[in-house]
Amino acid sequence: MGSPGLAVDGNRSPQRASRFCTKTSQEDDPYWYVDLGYSVTVDHVTIVNRQDFLIEKITPFDVHVGDRTDVTKNPMCGGHHRFCLTDTEHVVHCRGMRGRYVGIRLPGKKRTLSLCEVEVYAATNIAWGKPTVQSDVAYNGVASRATDGCRDPDWNSACCTSTPCQSNPWLRVDLGTEVSVKWVVIINRQGKTRRRLNRFELYIGNEERVDRNQRCGDVIYIPTNKNKIATNCNGIRGRYVGIRLPGNSRTLSICEVEVYEGTVTRKRTSEVRSTEGQDCEEHQAGDTWLSDDGEKNCICEMNQTVCYEVICGESGEDKPFLGKDGLWTCPEPAAEEEESGTVTGKRTSEVRGTEGQDCGEHQAGDTWLSDDGEKNCICEMNQTVCYEVICGESGEDKPFLGKDGLWTCPEPAAEEEESD
Repeated sequence: MGSPGLAVDGNRSPQRASRFCTKTSQEDDPYWYVDLGYSVTVDHVTIVNRQDFLIEKITPFDVHVGDRTDVTKNPMCGGHHRFCLTDTEHVVHCRGMRGRYVGIRLPGKKRTLSLCEVEVYAATNIAWGKPTVQSDVAYNGVASRATDGCRDPDWNSACCTSTPCQSNPWLRVDLGTEVSVKWVVIINRQGKTRRRLNRFELYIGNEERVDRNQRCGDVIYIPTNKNKIATNCNGIRGRYVGIRLPGNSRTLSICEVEVYEGTVTRKRTSEVRSTEGQDCEEHQAGDTWLSDDGEKNCICEMNQTVCYEVICGESGEDKPFLGKDGLWTCPEPAAEEEESGTVTGKRTSEVRGTEGQDCGEHQAGDTWLSDDGEKNCICEMNQTVCYEVICGESGEDKPFLGKDGLWTCPEPAAEEEESD
């Protein structure tokens, strides 16, 4: 059997799998996990699959992230994931999930788990330790608690902020410089008071007054069975991230605000683990600096120094540059071309057919393949919507499984230039 350490040895080769890849015996619900040494916020996990007779054995698989050593009891990144036979690697986006252990599990009877490489890309919370203010303070729930790194949702842990009951209460984090924001993660309180945060607004921009900045999405709701929500802000740029509760007689109480940049800087599994035990010396929580060799960015997280290479683009094809803050950063992505008229569609009957089904372990915006493998699913407004992908004006084009494991449409053929 292949040693579990082969999945984090840095060798991505899917060939000669017996030498370079892990392998379990055939068993029920086999799993593998890596101990990162301490909790990190995971942006995505990349898995490299074998390219021999075991190529199909990995589908479907689950990815778990959390702090339990029994990794299968940790939260899942999305639902069941599937490899395309033409792909050697698959990327699973975890959207700000946090944990010390990252596990891969094959659900089902008599299955064999074999992994050639597992790479964990950790996202840096740039709000950590940053100056934070709010409209007013009540019950000693000071604004700095929102960026102190404590995610505990219990008020008695002294990790949560609070304003008095007032009109349009707000909280603002000063990131110190303008950045491109990809995700904002909000940790809500537990218990009856968690209802206070529902129907809030998120703003990003360079104005100190929160509601003068660009709003990220619409009014946001947190499902009643969750105390965390990750909101995709699609690269909105700004120095300030603000939260506002619109309306009269409202109380704003938040346990943590985390902000992640538009082009995520990534820390591979080995780099995350190699920083274990290094304290921040003269640096304070949230400080960022260039490594001594000038090749990596460093940050002080949880009183530990984490240095990481900045990788730009999906496959590292873009070159980073030194920004005004003296750190490596990624170029802005080129504007995407307008989508063609050939779209994937959700038939009315199929959307209506899922009405009333909640998203289970999924969060808002999560996408996955249906259990029968025939449809794409998405969590919208805390409801699961599964739909057939229809390509072409009359459904004449056949969809295929893309690299994200979802059905997608082929690129339309280039149209010939019209004659005079």
